[in-house]
Amino acid sequence: MDRYCYGNDRWRIVCFGSAAPVRRAAELLYAVLAQHVSYIPVCEQAPLTAQARQDSLILLGLAEEKELAPLLQAGGVPEKGYLVRVAQSPFAAGRQIAVLAGAAAADVLYAAAEFIEDYLPTARRTGTHEPYLRPLFSGRMPLYENRTAPACAVRGIWTWGHCIYNVDAFARQMALMRLNEITIWNDFAPLNLREAVECFHSYGIHVIFGYSWSWGADVDVRSPEALTQWTQRALEIYERDYAAAGGDGIYTQLFTETNDDTLCGVPIADAVTQWVNTIGKRLLARYPGLRIQFGLHATSVKKRLHVLHAVDPSIEIIWEDCGAFPYTYLPECRGSDAETDAFTEKLCTLRPGCGCGVVLKGQLCLDWTRFEHQKGPYLMGCRSAASFSAREREVSELWHYVQSRWMENGTVCQHTIAQLARHHAQVYALVEDGLLEAGAWLPVALYAQMLWAPEEPFPALLRRTAARTDVRMA
Repeated sequence: MDRYCYGNDRWRIVCFGSAAPVRRAAELLYAVLAQHVSYIPVCEQAPLTAQARQDSLILLGLAEEKELAPLLQAGGVPEKGYLVRVAQSPFAAGRQIAVLAGAAAADVLYAAAEFIEDYLPTARRTGTHEPYLRPLFSGRMPLYENRTAPACAVRGIWTWGHCIYNVDAFARQMALMRLNEITIWNDFAPLNLREAVECFHSYGIHVIFGYSWSWGADVDVRSPEALTQWTQRALEIYERDYAAAGGDGIYTQLFTETNDDTLCGVPIADAVTQWVNTIGKRLLARYPGLRIQFGLHATSVKKRLHVLHAVDPSIEIIWEDCGAFPYTYLPECRGSDAETDAFTEKLCTLRPGCGCGVVLKGQLCLDWTRFEHQKGPYLMGCRSAASFSAREREVSELWHYVQSRWMENGTVCQHTIAQLARHHAQVYALVEDGLLEAGAWLPVALYAQMLWAPEEPFPALLRRTAARTDVRMA
C-alpha cells in the first residue's frame, strides 16, 4: 500500500516507436517532467492502455503511427518537420495531451526540444508579477500548437575533436538546438571514434570526419609524385582510422588557406581541382556513395571561380572566408553587405545540382597563440566536468564580447542564412570551442534558431532564444 498519495492528476509519457532518437526524446522529456513533479512519472511504450487514458499524456512518435494520426488535427505534420500540440485530452475530462510528432525519428526529437525549450518557458509565465511563474505539469497547461519545418535541411557545427569534452552532453545540446550534422577535425583519429559516432547518431546527428589531404603541409603542387603520395596517404588514413567507424562522410582541406591565388607558380584553383578530383576518385572507386566534403577557402580562388566547375559533381564544396561577417572570425567585421550577398549568390549558383555548403564564423574560435596540434591518437570526450568548467571561466570575457556583437549584427547573419536557405545550401558554423557541454552560448543558439526561421523578425527571435533554459548568457 502506498504510504503517500500525490493525487490522480498526473502526467505520463507514452512512446510510439523505439528508434534511437525517439528514445532520446523520451529521456529528455522524462528528465524535465521528473524535475517538476513530486511523483515518479510513468514512461511506457504504446499502445495506449485504459489506465494511461485517465492521465494527462505526453505522446511522442512518428506522425504515421495509427494512434497518433487522429490527434494531429488538420494540417498534420509538415514534410521533414514536426508538430507540437498541447490540447484538452479526448480520452478523459479535465486531462490534457501534448502531442510531439515528427515526419522522421529525428524530427520527433526536435519536437521534444521545442516542447522543452520553447513551450515550457512560455507556459511557466503567468503574465502577472503575482507571481511571475506558475508550476509546470500542475493544473492546466496553456494550449499550444506549432507545425514547422527547417529552412535549412543540413544544419551543422564544425569543430575540433579535442574541444569535445563530453560526447553525450555535446550531442544532447546539439539536438536541443535541432542541429543535425557535425564535422569533427582530428590530427589523429580518437580511439573511441565508433562509440562517439553511435552516440551522435542516437541524437539524429550525422558525423563527418575531418582530416588533411595536405592542409598545412609544404607541398609542390606541380609534382606528380607529391599528388601520388598524398592520394595514397589520404586513402590509407581513411581505411585505417575511419572506414569502420560508422561515420557519414569525410571533410578535407588542401592548400587553399591563403590570400594568394597561386602556389609554386600555379593558379591554386587549377591545382586544387586536380588534387581533389584525383584523390576523391580513388576513394569513391573503393567506397562508392561516400560523402566527400571539400573545404575551400574562397580567398585563394575567388578570381577563378569558373575553374571549380570541374570539381567532381559527387564532391561537396564547403566554402569558407566568403566575405564579411558572418563569414569572418570577428562578428563586428561588417564590410560591404552587398558584396557579401553577391559572392554568396555566385557560390550557390556555381554548380547547379551539386552539393554546396558554407562555414559561418563569428563564434568563439581557438586561441591559436596557445594552440598545439595533437601528437598522436587520443580519447575524445572523456574530460571531466571540472576541466570544461575551468575552460568556461577562461573564455567568459570573450563570450561577453562575441555576444554583444551578435546582438548588434545578428540581422546580418540572419539575412545571409535566409539567402543560403533559398538555394538549399548546407550551413555550418565554426564553433571551435563552444563548450556545448555546459549549454548553448547565446550566439550559437541564435545561429541554430536562424536555420529554422531566418525570416522571423530579429527582436522576436532574440527574445525567444534568450528565454531558453539551456542558453548561457555571458
